Amino acid sequence: MIAPGPSWLIYLGAGLLLLAYAIRDELQLRVLIIISTFVYIAYYLVLPGGPLWDPIVTSLLMVLVNCWVLVQIALERTTFRLSDDEKQLFDAFETLTPGQFRRILKIARWRLAQDPDGTVLTREDEPSGGLFYIFEGIISVEKNGRPFRLPEGNFVGEVGYVLNRKTSATTVAPNGVRYVEWDADALRAISRQRPALGNALNALLTRDLAKKLTASYRPDDALPPTQASLELLETLES
Repeated sequence: MIAPGPSWLIYLGAGLLLLAYAIRDELQLRVLIIISTFVYIAYYLVLPGGPLWDPIVTSLLMVLVNCWVLVQIALERTTFRLSDDEKQLFDAFETLTPGQFRRILKIARWRLAQDPDGTVLTREDEPSGGLFYIFEGIISVEKNGRPFRLPEGNFVGEVGYVLNRKTSATTVAPNGVRYVEWDADALRAISRQRPALGNALNALLTRDLAKKLTASYRPDDALPPTQASLELLETLES
């Protein structure tokens, strides 16, 4: 009886490769290509007269390249390696994929308001070059002469960003408030480079803007002013 040779490995590897090319999902495709490549490597190792080191080395290089692509796909689809704060921030960008969020996260600046007199984010009827997200704390707001407070989880400056016009309110972050800031021009540049990201971001901010515009002079989740918040706004005006 003739013992079967290693040629069956060639057929197995080819079958896996054909199956990979028939799959539309890129993650599954890459995984099958890597498995198929390892089957070919096994063939090159056990082949009579082997091992054949040249094809083994080149096949390993292909595995490394595909593994690198797999990592990029994982980063595009998951929140892997994001910190707890970054994951919490991602929840606010519900129209963006993890990959899109990572791109805007690269240009985000995490801030902590440390000025005892308050840190000015925007001034009413003045241009603003930034988009802000209140991550932790409550800010003081004055719109059309009416003061109120805005809690964490709100965007600030979205009117200026989306409509590309002057801001509609004066906003001040008291000492200790944590917020995230983006340069508006940098965000617009990314949106132009990646239209899908730009559309997703504009959909989120437009929805937030519409919610605020359909409300009264202040958003539904706004809080009444306190003596401290009023004094903060008065200090800004003086």
